[in-house]
Amino acid sequence: MPFMAVIADLVAVGFYLLQAQTPTPAMFTMGIVVQALITLLLLIFTFGYKGPHRLSFFRAGYVNFTFRYGIIAGSMVINALILFMYFLNITGRNTIIFGG
Repeated sequence: MPFMAVIADLVAVGFYLLQAQTPTPAMFTMGIVVQALITLLLLIFTFGYKGPHRLSFFRAGYVNFTFRYGIIAGSMVINALILFMYFLNITGRNTIIFGG
């Protein structure tokens, strides 16, 4: 699953670069749909991961994810934030993601 999460990230980066080169409303709409699907897929990966989630030792104030689960969870959080930025761009509230 961590490998599939990295592949999903590469697809998301590819669509971002495609949108950055062709900044039309149709491309932005296609980009937000693809980003939403990738975020949903990563959310399924995050909750469906069957491996160990945490390390055996505990430090106060830290979440000790295993490396594999950390890749999946971090990828999901970053893609969810990017999806939110796409939403802000589509609604015209903030165009920082494609503002240049």
